Amino acid sequence: MSIKPDQLGAAIAESLQAYAEATQDQLLAAIQTTADEAAEVVRSKARSLYGSNYANDITARPATKTVKQGAAIVKTYVTAGDHYRVAHLLEHGHAIVSGGRVLGRVEGKEHFADGERYAEEHIVENIRKEMD
Repeated sequence: MSIKPDQLGAAIAESLQAYAEATQDQLLAAIQTTADEAAEVVRSKARSLYGSNYANDITARPATKTVKQGAAIVKTYVTAGDHYRVAHLLEHGHAIVSGGRVLGRVEGKEHFADGERYAEEHIVENIRKEMD
């Protein structure tokens, strides 16, 4: 394949664009894999703490990409489905209130924090695997 000198810039730009798209797809796949694995870590811990009804609703939402000021931002979330209202209280604890009086405090039990730590430790490894 030969390229004329006046077409060299366009050919390089096209090649770089194709590489960027392929790399972006691999990166999104690695992020989603890590989120799925982190969700499983959270699910297993939540199952032992709170039972399977709560744990079965914990899932990783698909990775989404947004562009903000020219930079791509990728987000994915591990959520507790219909139990989103209590997830924070279970993780961080809450006060026991009756008639306006605070009777005590329920200590939180970390389960989402374990998944977050797992994701932080494994994201680079998963990206490397996906890029190879």
